[in-house]
Amino acid sequence: MKKFVVFLLTVCCFVACDWHKPLAGGSDIAIMTLVSPDLWEEIREDLSSRVEFEIRTPQIEKLFYFSLFTPEQYKEYRDDKLVMLIATLDGNDPTSLFIRNMIGSTVLQQVENGERIFFFEYDKFAERQTYMLLLAKNREELNTFIREDGNQIYQAVNRGFLASQFKQIYHTAEEKSLSESLYRQLGFSFRLPYDYEIIYLDTTRNILQLGVARPQRNIIVYWQDGGFNKVIDENYALRIKHWLMQNLMEKIYIEKSYARYRTVDWGGVIVNNIRGLWAHPTKVMGGPFTMFYFYDGVTDRSYFIDCMLFAPGQSKAVFLRQMEIVASTFYTSK
Repeated sequence: MKKFVVFLLTVCCFVACDWHKPLAGGSDIAIMTLVSPDLWEEIREDLSSRVEFEIRTPQIEKLFYFSLFTPEQYKEYRDDKLVMLIATLDGNDPTSLFIRNMIGSTVLQQVENGERIFFFEYDKFAERQTYMLLLAKNREELNTFIREDGNQIYQAVNRGFLASQFKQIYHTAEEKSLSESLYRQLGFSFRLPYDYEIIYLDTTRNILQLGVARPQRNIIVYWQDGGFNKVIDENYALRIKHWLMQNLMEKIYIEKSYARYRTVDWGGVIVNNIRGLWAHPTKVMGGPFTMFYFYDGVTDRSYFIDCMLFAPGQSKAVFLRQMEIVASTFYTSK
């Protein structure tokens, strides 16, 4: 099974683009939003419920959140990583007029004809940017779109985030020699960022631990020959994690009540995933983990890839998702 992160970036250009683009600035997760205050109050609750999803790390963090700015601040935030403009064609407030004056006639006609409401473009004014426009004929149409199709906004933001993070992770360098060495020795590997190294390797027990410091990140791989000999559910996967923690991580335990289960798409292959929290029984330490488990037909093995983060005093959601990106580059063939 060969895993490479693939992002199909849909581009819809609705204002002129610069030839030379700077690197996008600002927050990785703050959606800098230009919208009139009264319109925002009307749509805020519904829009937030479709975009501002939360994750425990162990504090509650949002994957993305909205942050408002004014027309006077547009030049300041135009090149940020996540930018959104929201207006209606019938709005006469200064913010709506400001936004409509920047929009080309083609986009305005599409909205007038009821063809589209949501537009987005990657790398519009800056590299690694997601630039979005939410424009409807009136507030009723805007609210209807948010309630029925607001998931499109999250999907566009999330795809842009993942693509941006992928570029950021591998921008400096990759540990290509280490990746090649692991592939030759074990039959699998990852695209490893430059600062990852082998912490522990036991080919008898089929355990590999990769890590990097500041903040402390560990990727632990455990594999079994053959397919799953019974139905593998989240309880079995958590038992495997418990066994790994008892053997490698000073008997760290799992907060099972916070475990969340889902499936993810790795280049067209559906993989099981558990996000949760770990803690130490005596030391004041803990943090989030994300574990993937699946069967690979190329090597005829079942794999468990456990990513753990310890970053006291820091926001953890972005670091955790970066490790998930690294895990998604897993491959067993070239």
